[in-house]
Amino acid sequence: MCGICGIISSRKEVSRNELVQAMNQAIFHRGPDQDGFYSDQNCTLAMRRLSIIDLHTGKQPIYSNTRRSLIFFNGEIYNYRELKEGLVAKGYTFNTTSDTEVIVNLFECYGTEMLLMLKGMFAFCIYDMEKNSYLFARDRFGEKPFFYHHGSGEFSFSSELNSLLYNKNVPRKLNKSQVSVYLRRSFVPEPDTLFEGIKILPAGHYLLLDKDKISIHPYFKIEYKPDNAIKTLEEAASFVKPFLIKAVQRQMVSDVPIGAFLSGGIDSSTVVALMQKFSDRPIKTFNVKFQTEGYDESKLARKVAEKVGTEHHEIVVEDNGFSEDQFWKILEHVGVPFPDSSAIPTDIVTHIISKHVKVALSGDGGDELFAGYTMFDWLSSINKLKMIPQPLRRAASFSLRTSGRVGLGNNFTRRVGKALEVSEMVSLGLLEEVHALFDRKETAAVYGLKDVWGDEIAASKWNEWSDLRKAMYYRVKYDLTLDMLIKVDRMSMSNSLEVRNPFLDPDLFEASTQLPDQFLRSRGVGKLVIRKIMENELPEEVFNHPKSGFSIPLHNFKNKEFRELAQELLEALYMKEIFHADVINEILRIGLNEMKDSATGSIYRKTHQLWSLMMFSGWIKMYNVELA
Repeated sequence: MCGICGIISSRKEVSRNELVQAMNQAIFHRGPDQDGFYSDQNCTLAMRRLSIIDLHTGKQPIYSNTRRSLIFFNGEIYNYRELKEGLVAKGYTFNTTSDTEVIVNLFECYGTEMLLMLKGMFAFCIYDMEKNSYLFARDRFGEKPFFYHHGSGEFSFSSELNSLLYNKNVPRKLNKSQVSVYLRRSFVPEPDTLFEGIKILPAGHYLLLDKDKISIHPYFKIEYKPDNAIKTLEEAASFVKPFLIKAVQRQMVSDVPIGAFLSGGIDSSTVVALMQKFSDRPIKTFNVKFQTEGYDESKLARKVAEKVGTEHHEIVVEDNGFSEDQFWKILEHVGVPFPDSSAIPTDIVTHIISKHVKVALSGDGGDELFAGYTMFDWLSSINKLKMIPQPLRRAASFSLRTSGRVGLGNNFTRRVGKALEVSEMVSLGLLEEVHALFDRKETAAVYGLKDVWGDEIAASKWNEWSDLRKAMYYRVKYDLTLDMLIKVDRMSMSNSLEVRNPFLDPDLFEASTQLPDQFLRSRGVGKLVIRKIMENELPEEVFNHPKSGFSIPLHNFKNKEFRELAQELLEALYMKEIFHADVINEILRIGLNEMKDSATGSIYRKTHQLWSLMMFSGWIKMYNVELA
């Protein structure tokens, strides 16, 4: 597990080595154990290493058998031993026991076709010194990051934006075309960022750089292909179980101690139970204990730990415990505004876990693979409303909105009114709207645009999928890759901790795509297959407990420090240049003063709208972003 960076340029600059060394130092936290460096007339490449596998001989760069190519690698390949056996059978020899050496030799043997052979998380650079060409690649779901800037005969890249910006040739201009997208979706779809000219290599893609020309290609696309030969839930469970077990076993490969997150939900509890089954000593498990009812699952996690026999640790996150330092830390490591406030407890828990272990397994991805979100039921209900004639829906929606504005509505009428309103949208717009932090009208009021949907679904069989599968695709492609995995990678690596996600194992994902919908979710209950597999392995309460995401009661974090920072950031002059001042002032007022749900909106949403704008303002300030 590492961070990588570099500059590729035909210009012979004496300062290039010093600059890359500074970029590399900026990602020291991603790999405090060791550094790696290479420089010639064409490029300067570097990395920081967190030693997990092959602690003694894995220093990078690592060369291929022919010494024609070298690699700088960030990530873990869980099936590298099997891949290595295949290369040995072809006559390859190895100088290390690392997964990194396997990758560079696979490339020389199979070219880019080798990418689909890799089961792991990764972002890497392979330099073909003979051709002066480069291959950059990123794992299927984007667990590991890769940012780059290309222009004026120079290609710069890094695992983190803060590191990339050490290069003064990389611009810091605001990408105005993506501001409204950020407001609505809380992220900017790949390959763009809020920095104009700075790109992300999309998940499941590779980039070829040859003589200053780049080309980007997908090697993995999400496809759903239900196997109707699976007739019962028992058959579905029998089909998935071997892949689930293998995924956990693969990701337990490590030369250092490992632990696990344990929220008490089905996903993390499943991972922990299987880990403990394959371990000869108690696994260290870690749970975040919140003080606010409805957010705390610590009792449930404790029951799971007792049943399966782990060494359990509880980490308390106190209400009213906001720290401005954490706000700036999130921005420093993410590099762009990040409205998901659960980055705060993620930072706290990974900091403490890193004192015990270097690697922790997580249950992330289980909801996306096996339809765990209650949002899917909300979408199903909205689609059913389409059976009501459109004029009636519009009239009912108008009536409910009016009652809310004059103070006669409540939280329930607000939700029904919203459902009626969005039921007029087609599937793609509907998916965006129900996930939006600022809806279309709010975005127009804040920023002045009415329709900001500019993304296209790159799925060949979109129209053939069920509504459930369309919603699952949206969650995997956008919310998982551009929110959840960013949060986990940046916060964990800021604390020098590697987090692995068994549910994102390629074979397990492929198996999940073959399940008929009825074995995923039914009558408001999700993850039916996982429930069946684990029914005798976990406490009954795990399956009966209401679905709870890993989020914080941000409205209870509004202490004096939070309020002062919010006012400072939203009242900044540059915010009035970008957004409508009166709307910003109203968001600030509501976000700081309201403390419960109402007919005009949920407190969670209102507070996070404020948090989103605080993040945006803080980002401009921290990175001196040019607005012109």
